Amino acid sequence: MSEHTVSVVVDGVEIRGWTSYDLTSSMIEPVDSFRMELPFDRAAWDRLRPDRPVKVMIDGVVILDGFLDDREVPEADDVLQISGRDRCGRLLNESCPGVDFRGKDLRDLAAEIASPWFSTVTLSNTRNRRVLRGKGKKARAGREPLFVTTGGGTLVEPGQTRLAVLEELCQQAEVLVWSAGDGRELIIGRPNYDQEPQFRFFQPRADSKRAAEANVLGMAIKESTGDRYSEIIVVGTGGGTAVNYGAAVLQRSGTATTPTTDKGIARAAERRRMARSYGVASSTLGEFSAPKRLVIERAVSSSAEAQAYAEREMARRDAQGRRVTVRVPLHGQRIAGQSYTIFAPDLMASIEDERTGVAGAFLIVACTYRSSRDDGEETILEFVPKGQELAI
Repeated sequence: MSEHTVSVVVDGVEIRGWTSYDLTSSMIEPVDSFRMELPFDRAAWDRLRPDRPVKVMIDGVVILDGFLDDREVPEADDVLQISGRDRCGRLLNESCPGVDFRGKDLRDLAAEIASPWFSTVTLSNTRNRRVLRGKGKKARAGREPLFVTTGGGTLVEPGQTRLAVLEELCQQAEVLVWSAGDGRELIIGRPNYDQEPQFRFFQPRADSKRAAEANVLGMAIKESTGDRYSEIIVVGTGGGTAVNYGAAVLQRSGTATTPTTDKGIARAAERRRMARSYGVASSTLGEFSAPKRLVIERAVSSSAEAQAYAEREMARRDAQGRRVTVRVPLHGQRIAGQSYTIFAPDLMASIEDERTGVAGAFLIVACTYRSSRDDGEETILEFVPKGQELAI
């Protein structure tokens, strides 16, 4: 028997009885998606027409608001299968209209680009985070991280999609963009690490005396430097002018570095403070046994722009440096009550892997809610360490 009620609302009618589903919600990938299946029902077939607005709910909480892309009755089985995406799917597909960037900050520009698919652009995930957790107990959180909502130098190229332009603006501002589960807001911001842990996950080792504390189906720890560098140098290749040419153009550069020794990591905060005064950025994640450098040529108009790009590239790669994936039963935890607190992105969790010794506070960046006849209800959660910079 299912613990959770998963349903789809279309034209005001709620459709239940889904025998399998795969629903993805993420704050690092703007477009969320769903795939679902139920025994064939003619009334459901008539309602679930492609391009219809739909809401996907878990226990009455809307976790995805979007549009139906496909419906299918396969040859070999008497079932109805549907798939679709949230409202950001529209931004991904549609060409961006002309935008006047003059006198507008990031929120103004995002609102113009995202209209009419989003009526509100917000710089806070507070409301969405509260709604997605459902009726269960909610951990306390501090203020949302702030950032300067300046405009950008982006120009809309012919054929660029709305999402491509929006992501380029967010890259310049070093922020993420994702949609609220209920579709009421497009959120632009950064992860909120100023939260108490909402969930706890423990993976014991094989001979553990704490085996009874296990509350996960599986936990994977991955650390990698394969696509990361101890130093990323961006060299400007922007066109020169009559008074700005030759070596002056090549001097438009920026460098982002990461510590390479234990001592370096311990001094990372001080290095970051000093480095910024010299136009060099430092990352605290990971260490390298020897320098590993990447040089990128990019059209930039100033050293500051080159530096910003180097920092974003370092943050994007560093975000892959340590990832924790946890597979858990159901779609939430009961915390001091009878109601489930639903798993959702931008929530903190306490993680302990007794096998590797990895332990600490981690941030949920993506959730995949799944169910099948064989495995029942489960959720796959993706985490990054607390404090990790995230970039598009």
